[in-house]
Amino acid sequence: MKRLAFLICFGLVSFAVSAQTPAASPEATKLDSLARLSQQFLNNNQPDSLYALMGPAFKQQISPEKLREVMSQIAGQLGKWVSMESRSVKDGIARYKATFALAPLDFYISQDKQGKIETFLFKPLE
Repeated sequence: MKRLAFLICFGLVSFAVSAQTPAASPEATKLDSLARLSQQFLNNNQPDSLYALMGPAFKQQISPEKLREVMSQIAGQLGKWVSMESRSVKDGIARYKATFALAPLDFYISQDKQGKIETFLFKPLE
């Protein structure tokens, strides 16, 4: 369980989430698409495909090898990523309830100006 705590608290880009905004904007639609692709790539064990969606800020902090390791550990400890429910979008960061076979988590994702993933973070469900 100690390793799980490391994984889900493994912040890739620092940010704060507080207030909610409507999730119907074009930005939210794009984030929904990136979140669904992330779910698909994690469930299908395709870390290289997920890494290809990442922007430069993410790639400066996390190597492809580290992402492979993290994805493997998440899948091994939590099982399949079963569903996702949009919870909020604040300052360009979308928050979802990500339900895995063994536990639900909060999942945060944002994109940079080129539409690449900048924030990719799992945390304990609030």
